[in-house]
This record gives sequence, structure tokens and C-alpha cells, in this order.
Amino acid sequence: MRFIPNIISLGFLFLISCSGAGTGSDNLNTTDTTAISFKWIEGKYIVVHDLSGFYYEEWIKVDNNNYEGTGFFLTRDCIDTILSMKMRLMHEKDKTTLFYDVKDSTKNKETEFTLTKGENNIYVFENPFRDFPSIMQYKIIGDSVIEVTERGFAQNKEKVVEYRATKIN
Repeated sequence: MRFIPNIISLGFLFLISCSGAGTGSDNLNTTDTTAISFKWIEGKYIVVHDLSGFYYEEWIKVDNNNYEGTGFFLTRDCIDTILSMKMRLMHEKDKTTLFYDVKDSTKNKETEFTLTKGENNIYVFENPFRDFPSIMQYKIIGDSVIEVTERGFAQNKEKVVEYRATKIN
């Protein structure tokens, strides 16, 4: 069985070469999210699976309220790209949203997740209209690791997937 991380949730994290997370506390106010900093998202991240390959993601700051990202999942030998996607994070006064656009997806539209919690270096994004994942939690560990937990339902059963993304720059 091949391990292929969930396309959507990896899309928040990690370009792989084949050859500063914040440490402060952010509090989410349901009417004003401007106090939350997303500086920790900037950079390059990788998730490595010994059997299947690598997921690489890169995020850049566009302006004070917007970030853009690109992600790839490559086979272990770096010959095949299993998936690629573009992401963006839009940080507004009343709402923070993650958007994912997976290349060659059958929907041909962005998938949207809304920030519901942002405190103590834990960020929770939700989309109640999706089966899996419908909840994605990102926990910032120091300057170089993000623990990811995906939650939702697959085939009418609760499903939870956990992994770590490591910053490589």
C-alpha cells in the first residue's frame, strides 16, 4: 500500500530537490483576526515517507495579508510527480481563509478552509462541507516543525491522520 498524504492538508505546509516559525501566542477573536501573524508559514517544507516519496511545499509572502504556495508530491526516485497544487492564504480583518487548487482535479475549483482557531501556536481550519479532511490542525513546534492533524470521515468512518512537516530553509 502506497502512502500518499492527503492532497489538501499537505497543501498548507511544504519544492523538493532530487539531488521563522513563530513562537508567540496568537489569539483568534471571531470579529477581528488582524492580530494573528502568519509569518511562520513562509518558507520551504518537506514531508518524507520512506516508501512512497516526498511532499515539498513552498510559501511566499505576497503582501501583509496574503501568502501564496506551491506543492508537489514526488516519487522516491524523483521521476514522477504524483500531484501538484497551488495554494493561497488570505488574511482579512474578519476572516482568514486557505484556498487549494489541485492540478487536474475533477472539480476544477478551489477548495476553501476557514480559520476557526488561532492561539498558542495552534491553527485550526475547517470546511464542514467536506468529508475528509473537514478539519485541519497545524501545531507550530519551534522554528522548524509543524505537526499536522487531519480529521473527518471517509467511507462513513471517522478518520484521523497525523504527520510532521520539517522546514528546510
